[in-house]
Amino acid sequence: MLSDVFYFTARSQSHKESMSKVKGPLALEKLGIKQKIKFGDKFVIKTHFGALDNTRYLRPSYIRFLCDYIKKIGGIPAVAESCGWGLPESISGVHTEYSGRANEKEYLNVALQHGFTEETMGAPILMLDGPMGIDYELQKISGKRFKEILVAGRLREFDYMVMATHFKGHPGAGFGGTLKNLGIGSVAKGQKIRAHLGTTFDYDLSKCVKDCDKCIKVCPTGSLSKSPDKVLKKDWNKCRYCYMCRSICDKGVISAGSSKREDFITRFIDNAKGVVDYFGKDKIFYINYAIDITYQCDCSGGSDVPFVPDIGILASLDPVALDQATVDLIHKSLISPQSVLSDVKNIPTQGPFEWLSYLPRFDPESGEFDLNQDGKESRHWELQLKLAEEIGLGKRNYNLIEVNIEKKKN
Repeated sequence: MLSDVFYFTARSQSHKESMSKVKGPLALEKLGIKQKIKFGDKFVIKTHFGALDNTRYLRPSYIRFLCDYIKKIGGIPAVAESCGWGLPESISGVHTEYSGRANEKEYLNVALQHGFTEETMGAPILMLDGPMGIDYELQKISGKRFKEILVAGRLREFDYMVMATHFKGHPGAGFGGTLKNLGIGSVAKGQKIRAHLGTTFDYDLSKCVKDCDKCIKVCPTGSLSKSPDKVLKKDWNKCRYCYMCRSICDKGVISAGSSKREDFITRFIDNAKGVVDYFGKDKIFYINYAIDITYQCDCSGGSDVPFVPDIGILASLDPVALDQATVDLIHKSLISPQSVLSDVKNIPTQGPFEWLSYLPRFDPESGEFDLNQDGKESRHWELQLKLAEEIGLGKRNYNLIEVNIEKKKN
């Protein structure tokens, strides 16, 4: 049996076809949300507030109207993100394109600047993994890389989840859609790092400077200390895997491993399975907003020209079918003039097209970012779809149902 994917075009000729006020809530309705909900059920809407310098994140009004709809049918909504990895800028003193997301305090300040507040949403705004990214629940899985996942802990507070995802490209994963919102956006800070780098977490005490205590000062749980003779000690029972010690150490004492692109993709698909297993597959509604489709992730400070025109809103109860359908619609689109794809040499001029195969990426040989102007084809975007189907997250085959808004006569 094919999974249903509902599709609403981005075209809108009047307020009756509004992408935010009409089509977003209607997508939830098509997924049968009204038949499941009980009065007073708590909903978390998981989205992305965007990096500080990014302007292509999902507009707040899209999320506000989802909140309004959930309240209208008797639910209690909240809007959530999760902490990014690394040090808060107040500690590092360095601004990068990834700044502003390391803890709740600074990320909610970014959310404020981007228009996500309790007032604009009509609902609370929160970090799913707590103020420091260390609130998690341990979920056992039978994954390809992981046997346990640090799932964002505040998911325990909710009855249902709406994944409201801005679909876009991604230099490491090929694309960032619902699967990545599950596997990176819905896990704790430490599990993000594990997805990117692996489970290595080693201390080489021979490199530790006796009079240095930077890692001890940033540790939020007191798991690090020094003995009277100034030897670094680690209490693993207290560690909550924020990896801030590793981020602040400039002596190479702490190693968190490294990763190839295939490892990263495989790990975050494991993560996604852990999140779904923890929360319950029948309690999650998935929406992809296929608009402002750039080659960069929302966590990047860049906001390049979208490489294809806006497509619309897609919704499903199957995250794999949803991402596959969105990919397919992107590949049926034309390249936007002046976008990064217009600079790629040797790009196909006759279909079928697979634009995601030619996007900028992290070069697997050098590890450096590559704009791919020579037009090297890479189908690593497909790996997450294959792995997600293999692990049981959903099916790649789907039934696309285009929903037309009825135009009532005056």
